[in-house]
Amino acid sequence: MNGGKPPRGGEYLTLYLITHLRRDIFRPILFYAEEGIIVKEIKKSGMEAVQIPINRKITGIYPREIKLYNPLFIITFAWNIITGWHVFKLRRLLKEYNIHLIYCADNLSKFIGGIAGKMAGVKVVAHCHDDFKEDTLGKTMRMFYLMLLDRILTVSDKVKMFFAVNKKGFQKAITVYNGIDTDIFNPQNVPDDIRNELGLKKENIVIGSIGVIEKDKGHRYLVETIARLKDVGITNVVCVICGTGPEEADLRELVNARGIGTEVLFLGYRNDIPKILKVLDILIMTSLTIESFSMAAVEAMAMELPVIATNVGGIPEVVDNSKTGIIVPPGNVDALCEAIKYLIQNPGIRFQMGKKGREKVLRQFTIEENVRKTEEVFLEIIKDK
Repeated sequence: MNGGKPPRGGEYLTLYLITHLRRDIFRPILFYAEEGIIVKEIKKSGMEAVQIPINRKITGIYPREIKLYNPLFIITFAWNIITGWHVFKLRRLLKEYNIHLIYCADNLSKFIGGIAGKMAGVKVVAHCHDDFKEDTLGKTMRMFYLMLLDRILTVSDKVKMFFAVNKKGFQKAITVYNGIDTDIFNPQNVPDDIRNELGLKKENIVIGSIGVIEKDKGHRYLVETIARLKDVGITNVVCVICGTGPEEADLRELVNARGIGTEVLFLGYRNDIPKILKVLDILIMTSLTIESFSMAAVEAMAMELPVIATNVGGIPEVVDNSKTGIIVPPGNVDALCEAIKYLIQNPGIRFQMGKKGREKVLRQFTIEENVRKTEEVFLEIIKDK
């Protein structure tokens, strides 16, 4: 894995997966470029880890941000990898450690690990956490995935369909939903001890958004909705925005401009997400375009919260409309406002949606279910070698 990449849902899935593999069958070894948060956590498990130093010109580039629209960039990126001899270093380590299977944790690892695997005759598998579009970036990434990977674990059927454009893609792509630790995300196990820290009152209805604050996440529509609710006389709503990102400064300006500085709380990055979810009444997801699955929605459902989310990517596979939450069109303040008002005015329905949400998580989205299905794919690939 890259290791230096800022952790998101995909990186935490890797942490859960690698540390929960059956050790009577698998002996995982971590090859990494930089010792970031996830690498440190994996090392705590006592797993053997080997560093392959890679220049920041390579590890600091993320396809979603660069977009890969410039052919010159692609050529330069590939040249830096080749001249850095990273592929050859990894190939040597694969032989040295007698590796039977490579699991690539991020897009950079898929590129380096995929090539090294082909050279060494080792099978390569990876999750796809991205909801790619049919644009230059998407087509480029699909080409590399299908060329370099022996199996693509997609986190939703929506993502699977992106790869199933031909016979090769259909055979390689298989949906394995993300999973979480339902003991950590269990309202019975989480104390309600941060209400005072956040200044929340008993009468407050607390809604929240958790994740990176970037344009595609659509936070500005949530802010406009809070302002709309205040305008129509609903003044007991407090909105918690948990996370940081490139759009944070602009979002804070919008909050001030709309006069809702006391109704919207910016919490920044938090490592106590279960406690944050414990004080919420509703989780809101306002994603506009990119959302392959949504770990945030699953975590909220596990904490028995109803989820209001947009009809984007794999979200409808997670949130069942009118059962575990409400699905609304992206960028639609009117629909979002009505959904929030409906759940505020119907606490019994909020409660039932929350209960059904946790039931669904226990059926489909546990880390145990994710790991066992992934192990089945690993063993299948090794058997076919």
